[in-house]
Amino acid sequence: MDEAKAGSEQGYRVQSGNNMPIQAPLIPDPFVPYHCPHNANLMVVCRTDKAVLEKYLAPTPFEAIDDRYVVYASDFSRCDKTPFMDTGIIVPVRWGKRTGGYFLFEYENNDSAIAAGRDLWGYPKKYAEILFEESEAAVRSRTVRKGETIMELRCNLTRPAEFEPVVTTPHLNIHIQPGPDGRILNKRIIERDTSPDFALESECKAMAEVSLRGLSSDPLHELQPQEVLGASFVVGHFHATEENGWGRTVVEL
Repeated sequence: MDEAKAGSEQGYRVQSGNNMPIQAPLIPDPFVPYHCPHNANLMVVCRTDKAVLEKYLAPTPFEAIDDRYVVYASDFSRCDKTPFMDTGIIVPVRWGKRTGGYFLFEYENNDSAIAAGRDLWGYPKKYAEILFEESEAAVRSRTVRKGETIMELRCNLTRPAEFEPVVTTPHLNIHIQPGPDGRILNKRIIERDTSPDFALESECKAMAEVSLRGLSSDPLHELQPQEVLGASFVVGHFHATEENGWGRTVVEL
């Protein structure tokens, strides 16, 4: 039985109607828990002038704690709730006594995943076409937005690399809800960390290459690294559980 026929026979099952349209929500409701076996992640550690990172953090409550940052690509194509690919740039930051990872840019190829991340937790997700390929010797990813390639990652798994890890968790997001009058309805910092439930299968540190190109709305070229220290290619079972899959409001801004 196909999905459409099953839906018509069973009727719509809306548990809380927390997103639109309430009779057929864009975001699977509830979105958590969800799981993704063989979740492959390429995390490229880069270095730039810290002033570049500070410029992007200036409108936020966060401060840069490193001159390094991460350009990444993740394969969530086996996700049970909504399959998607995910790429972006994460900067290690401090807010008060907390440290974590702040997403400067993020891209996905599924509108349900984009809406879930933006509406529920404040991830700055935008739509892009994303390629992710892995083999025994290499991993590569390409992100295309509005017909232009804005991010390319390549990792040679046969060339080992050594580098210190970069702070990327917990995620510290600025969640903004616009009001119907064009003003900000409310704004908060949300903390989210699914890493305790990630079941690691394999990890490899290797040499990598990064190419970032900008659009007027997505100036990634300003974050083209001065140095690429290497990449961590991590594969495992991703779990967004009831305990850690949801976000938590830290403070209202």
